Amino acid sequence: MNIIKKTFSVRETSKLIKFPGGEIKFYIWLRDNGFLCHDNEPYQIYLDKEWFEVVLTQKHKVNPHFPKMVTRVTFKGVLAFEKLMKKHFPICKPCEDARS
Repeated sequence: MNIIKKTFSVRETSKLIKFPGGEIKFYIWLRDNGFLCHDNEPYQIYLDKEWFEVVLTQKHKVNPHFPKMVTRVTFKGVLAFEKLMKKHFPICKPCEDARS
C-alpha cells in the first residue's frame, strides 16, 4: 500500500482552516502561541507530534544555489490547528446562524 504524505504551506493551511486575518496573522499567531520560533521554524515538540515538517528546497530568491529550509504543515497539523482555531476564535451565535 503506497501512502502519499501530503504537506501544506502555512499559506495553504491558513486558507484551509479559514484563519481570521490570513497568512501573516497566522504566522504571528503560531509564533505567539509557541508553535514556531522567531525564524518560522517549528519547535521540536511539534515536529515530534508530526504537525510540521521542515523541507530543504532549492528555491531561494537571492541565491538559487543556496538551499533554504521551508516549514510545511502536515495533514495531522492542519486538523490540530483547525481544532485550536475553533477553540481560540469561536464563532458567535448570530454569525453561525447567518452561515446556515
